[in-house]
Amino acid sequence: MAKVLNDLLDAAIQDEIDAQKFYLDAREKSVNPRLKEFFNTLANEEKGHERILQGVKEMGLYDGDLPVDDGVLDQIEGAHVITGEKPIKELSIEEAMQLAMKKENKACHVYAQMAETADQEEIKKLFSSISADERRHFSMIEKHYEMRTGQMGSEG
Repeated sequence: MAKVLNDLLDAAIQDEIDAQKFYLDAREKSVNPRLKEFFNTLANEEKGHERILQGVKEMGLYDGDLPVDDGVLDQIEGAHVITGEKPIKELSIEEAMQLAMKKENKACHVYAQMAETADQEEIKKLFSSISADERRHFSMIEKHYEMRTGQMGSEG
């Protein structure tokens, strides 16, 4: 059966839900209150992406039956997934942060590619915006990681 825009949106929504869970699990793993709040903020931002994507789907502004390439769907289904990643419970907080950077970097590229291939201008803008958010998440995690590992001042 051919895949359609609604399948793509459903996959993106599920990926954002999975990203939220990762950050909430990282929050619980951390003992540092500032780091806990940071992970909570990331989870909330991924929740915002979920809401936006769900809203696009529910408003029906686009024909949800528009065909999409199966390859694009495969990419979005794993936007925040790194091949061979270990469960967060098996990682140190530093390893979890490294994994988070990889996840955000991959998601940034996947959403950017989705923006490039989208036919509708509004969908292009949506995916470009999410890509920019994922890039910003990467930078935020990188800064916290560098502070935590002593590569940049102190986490305070």
